Amino acid sequence: MTPDAIPDLLAELDALVGLAPVKAGVERLVAIHQLNSVRVTAGKPIIAHDLDLMFTGDPGTGEDQVAALIGRLYAALGLLPAGQVVEVRRGDLVGATAEETQARVQAAVTAASGGVLFVDDAEQLIPLVPEDQGIVALAALAAAVDVRPVLFACIVSGPTDAIDAIAVHYPAFVYAHAAALEFPRYTADELVAIFERGAEALQIAVPKPVEAALLEHFVAVHDRGDFRSARYVPALLEEMYARLATRTMADGKADGNEHRRFAVADVPEPASAIAADTGIRIGFSGDLGVR
Repeated sequence: MTPDAIPDLLAELDALVGLAPVKAGVERLVAIHQLNSVRVTAGKPIIAHDLDLMFTGDPGTGEDQVAALIGRLYAALGLLPAGQVVEVRRGDLVGATAEETQARVQAAVTAASGGVLFVDDAEQLIPLVPEDQGIVALAALAAAVDVRPVLFACIVSGPTDAIDAIAVHYPAFVYAHAAALEFPRYTADELVAIFERGAEALQIAVPKPVEAALLEHFVAVHDRGDFRSARYVPALLEEMYARLATRTMADGKADGNEHRRFAVADVPEPASAIAADTGIRIGFSGDLGVR
């Protein structure tokens, strides 16, 4: 990947729904590295900028998409030779023993060599009890970032409070924390736009009345549970597809062109927010079957 790819990659970033402050932060990051390259070539001093980053905010707000684009941008900028993104979570890093956990972290770092190691849902690594292997994983990850056994960039993502705590306890992440990108919650309008993209991929139309019903649905969800995650959208799309199927296949065969467009009747009523140990979650109507 060459510098010629940067405008297209930034256009791809800009095409994502919402995320205005994240887009501005990535563009700023690219500009810094581009200027540094120009000044190094001219023999001028620079302010070096680390490649590591931290993403803060609620889950399901596009972190994985942005991480993938940053990996490709780093490659296009000549900062990393490959730019692949290796995404890991607690289950990939934590083993039954300290030795196994350290080996898993080392394997993840090796796999990310030349690219980006993206640690998602990092809050799950914060130990709840002293013997939790998450603390071993965090320590091993911090050591790899500090020593850098191979060339790689590390992006750690999680809720703001958790990311702040990790940066406080592990100095290796202090610089990345200073360059953190805050992912804002999606608005109801943005969730409608995300839904419509999913429907477009299925070649199912979303008429204006359905769009209005969806907006009302998301507003109600927000009012009841302050929920903004795009992870809600695929479940809603799946439920509405099931309702579309039930409605249009009632006689055992597709009813004309009705299967090609959603109807207002396909939009479920949002259930009340449910308090859970891990925070507020939103369920749909009972027949959706998810909480």
